[in-house]
Amino acid sequence: MIRTGSRNQIGSHADRMAGCRPAGGRRIVSLVLVAIIGSMLVPVPAGRAGSVASGASVRQFSLDIRAGQSTFVVTADSKRITGSFPKGFVPIKLGTGLAFPMRALIEAAGGVVRFERSQNTAYFALGPVAGAYEFDSKALVDDSYRTSIRKELVYISGKTGVLFLTEDILKNLVTASGGTMTSSTRDGVTSIVFQIPSVMSDVLGYEHDTFPVKAGKMRLVTLAPNLAENCFALDQGSNIIATSEYTDFPEQAKKIPTIGAFSNPSLEKLLVLSPDLILVTDGTPLAVVERLRKMGREVYADDPKSLSAIVDAIRSLSVVLGVPDRGFEVALSMHRSIARVAEAAKKLTRKSTVYVEIWNSPLMSAGKGTFVSDLISIAGGSNIADETNTPWPVLSEEFIISRNPDIIVVASGMGAGDVLGRTAFATVNAVKQGHVYDMVGDYIFRPSPRIITGLELIADYVQRASRP
Repeated sequence: MIRTGSRNQIGSHADRMAGCRPAGGRRIVSLVLVAIIGSMLVPVPAGRAGSVASGASVRQFSLDIRAGQSTFVVTADSKRITGSFPKGFVPIKLGTGLAFPMRALIEAAGGVVRFERSQNTAYFALGPVAGAYEFDSKALVDDSYRTSIRKELVYISGKTGVLFLTEDILKNLVTASGGTMTSSTRDGVTSIVFQIPSVMSDVLGYEHDTFPVKAGKMRLVTLAPNLAENCFALDQGSNIIATSEYTDFPEQAKKIPTIGAFSNPSLEKLLVLSPDLILVTDGTPLAVVERLRKMGREVYADDPKSLSAIVDAIRSLSVVLGVPDRGFEVALSMHRSIARVAEAAKKLTRKSTVYVEIWNSPLMSAGKGTFVSDLISIAGGSNIADETNTPWPVLSEEFIISRNPDIIVVASGMGAGDVLGRTAFATVNAVKQGHVYDMVGDYIFRPSPRIITGLELIADYVQRASRP
């Protein structure tokens, strides 16, 4: 929820040497307490970030294509564009439909086809419609990250290879985005008509264009550290004109001016900056968001609650920013990393119990409804704090000792030595077996691509603890 306090900021000062800096530790605990107390202050309307709007909020496209003909016509809403396919490549009959060169049509319609040489992969997108083609494996990846071998989509003439699209693939992609498509053939000309959602709703119900006018060129303000990270991951970091406090990754983000705390940004500075879009998430008071809206500022809000929701949130953000191909690339990489960890977890013979310490006085952890618990579950472990049925519980030593965790993850910034030095914990399995680990809190508290690092680290700890 958009509220006072934020798990995005928990451990924002933590690093591998933080145990030597008690002052930094005191700052961390204050942020944790703000998150716990603040979570009960501001109710937020139910919603789902990235959901597409229904009704007439669509953009219509029509394609007129003839097999064997090098020219085509694309009509986007009322704008008619005549284009031509690459020399030597024309639409062909394939089964009961047509196959046609992808790039020419998608770009004529206002979309993008981008080839990543290092991956030998083409990413393509038209608003919320997106996918990828991996040339090494001849695999098409659709909107839901499903992979299918489609060797017939690549055509080569001399030293040139061109990626084709088929009617059935296009229809599947359009339908997956919430759109519709029909096709008909008359006098040898195939007419393909499809509608794509032109707006999407964020977690607060605010609508945003899926075909933004300033695609990839918006002046952005990010009111949470993870949002800046997500923008950089989408190659939009250079468009950020201001951030909130504690924005420290990547290194370039530290050079961007800040406009105050995530929970209390300077509205005066925001007015002077005149951003095209202000990004907010858990930690921004609803009152601040509403005031920004009343001031005529465009605000985009997300609030992912699980690991898969983080992936979806990054991808939805990419559509709003007008770089859906980048969003699909990042989301696909994250999705596959999660799948690999989950697959490895299936092979475990038992679930190791895990205790994550986010502060040491009082002892605080992360339970149900947090990214942390989701990470542990996907990695094949069992979070002892889930028993409390609260997101950020304060635990007693007796509770932890009685659950006898196999693994202890120290994300407080105070270092593993802080736990190892406790006499009361000497009998705990994690201590006896050497499975107490120090971790940078940002890896598990910030909903950004770096959370995959946190997942992989926890999975490694679980795998180690499961060995005889």
